[in-house]
Amino acid sequence: MRLTRVELVFIAAGGALGVLVGLAVQNGWLAGVAASFPPFVIVLLGLAVIEIVGGYATGRPPGALIAMPARIAAFALGVGVLLLITGRLA
Repeated sequence: MRLTRVELVFIAAGGALGVLVGLAVQNGWLAGVAASFPPFVIVLLGLAVIEIVGGYATGRPPGALIAMPARIAAFALGVGVLLLITGRLA
């Protein structure tokens, strides 16, 4: 399967989101939120927001904008980067 440009940008955004959440957890900025949600859930919710905003920006339904393999790759990359930075999932 070939990935489109939008899907590649989404995967890169997943990695960037993993970096941001990882640094926020490491610096203690998400101490109150991390008690309620594990950091990987924050990555997942951030990817959902990125997809919804991207869908509205392009005028396409968010579910049709990005294929499932790209979603899985973006989440895996984001969680992988989060694991590299923090050393833990929760």
